[in-house]
Amino acid sequence: MTYSHPHPKAAALKSLVKKWFPIGFYILVAIFIGVYISTIKWDQMGKISLDPVWFGVATLLALGSRFWFAEIWMFLLRSLGANLDGHRPALFMVYSKSWLGRYIPGGAAWILGKIYFANKLGVSKSKLAVSSFLEGILQIIVVLISASTLLALDSRASALGGQWVALLVAISIGGLVLVNPFVFNRLVKFVYKRFRKAELTDEDLPTHKTIWAGIGVFAVSALVGGLSYFFLAKAFVPDLSFSNLSFVVGATNLASALSMLAVFAPAGLGVRETVQLATLTVVMDPAQSLLVTVFLRLWSIAVDVLFFGAAYGIERLSGAKRKG
Repeated sequence: MTYSHPHPKAAALKSLVKKWFPIGFYILVAIFIGVYISTIKWDQMGKISLDPVWFGVATLLALGSRFWFAEIWMFLLRSLGANLDGHRPALFMVYSKSWLGRYIPGGAAWILGKIYFANKLGVSKSKLAVSSFLEGILQIIVVLISASTLLALDSRASALGGQWVALLVAISIGGLVLVNPFVFNRLVKFVYKRFRKAELTDEDLPTHKTIWAGIGVFAVSALVGGLSYFFLAKAFVPDLSFSNLSFVVGATNLASALSMLAVFAPAGLGVRETVQLATLTVVMDPAQSLLVTVFLRLWSIAVDVLFFGAAYGIERLSGAKRKG
């Protein structure tokens, strides 16, 4: 029997990637978060006055939504047959640091980070690739559906232009067609074979049950995330009525979805702010809308770092319990 050995150059390259990928990942995240913060127009924030109760509610909801995203990712992995026994605390950490990879332009770091770090825990690369791709698509589609539905039912959406709402509905329908297993699985198999030079088995692909369950759990995250933005806005604008809740949730979800589609911008830099500024002026004056939009960027970074810190604490606490 003969054994094939990897080419020395290929082995050396693999060793180099293994050594420097985590370091390079953190360096790039730090650089682009710095770039992100540098774009904040601090002089436009004026005198900040906020309600600490609504601010606290917004922060807790935003942090909870990030943990919910991690739970969804693990749910999709389990649905594809991945064995995650004993790795849940570590996978929260994997997701939180990969989530910071959204600040690196291109959007690939968020997906590659999950694949690289989770694979080191023994999770199948093929299942990680499929689940991460599915997660990203489902997240965008569900957020778009929630935004188009809420805005279509609000008469004030006409101020944004009725044709845009109709376009959102059309894109949402197209997205649902895309995630149909008949279409999605063939697309994923083609892309995976093209780039990985390998075939995916049926066990690595989602079923109708997985897709619809994924849509359902992402609908929860879209609602929770939208509520966090509403309460943040209310923290700065106390007289913002609850009658505006559905419009603000729809408008901010629209901004989130479009920022995710703008893969060229780190964490949707500029795209999210432009959409939010245009939509929030429908329910508050321009000065208030500008204040909320500018502060929202800084707050989002803080919540992402808080998510990373909380996940790190969970992982360390879990490790301490096992040793004890």
